[in-house]
Amino acid sequence: MTRLVIGRPAIGKAGANEAAKQAFSGAEFPLTLTATNKMTVVLSLPEAGVKLRPLASGVATFRNFDRLQRAVSSMEQIARLNNAKALVELQAGEDDEVDEAGEGASEAGDGQTAAPGAEGASTNEPKVAVVQDDDEAFVVELQGVHFEPSRNQVREDGTLTAGGLKAFEQAKAAAEGEK
Repeated sequence: MTRLVIGRPAIGKAGANEAAKQAFSGAEFPLTLTATNKMTVVLSLPEAGVKLRPLASGVATFRNFDRLQRAVSSMEQIARLNNAKALVELQAGEDDEVDEAGEGASEAGDGQTAAPGAEGASTNEPKVAVVQDDDEAFVVELQGVHFEPSRNQVREDGTLTAGGLKAFEQAKAAAEGEK
């Protein structure tokens, strides 16, 4: 599997374009990748014909390497403006053999990794798991982060509203600050 996480550029490290070149230059085009939005904002990739809702995944198809490079450059700039360590993750290949730590991945910047080794998944939004729902509290969990949104910030299908996404971002930042 080949994985590229695009985030803000790090001083003294290769940029996202160089990482994309290393990861995907030998690929055949058109190239179909799974793109995962790591932010709580809508992300549009017109070069690949995909619009990603917050924390969702979708299929991105790049007609040639120039379009991929243009998209990667734009995403790196957006990440820099938002000071986002990880804005989007692009994946190609089989997902079975990758562990969460990403061991064996080479770093290509702050939050950018290129790992050795899916063709598309359909667009899906992350769903929260309800941890506690009683008179005392309403606690949910998303991506390992427990937080307390208002009940109206979680839709019936388990996805979050904009306010719920904001509560998740605040809880995630607080959890990262504790580490």
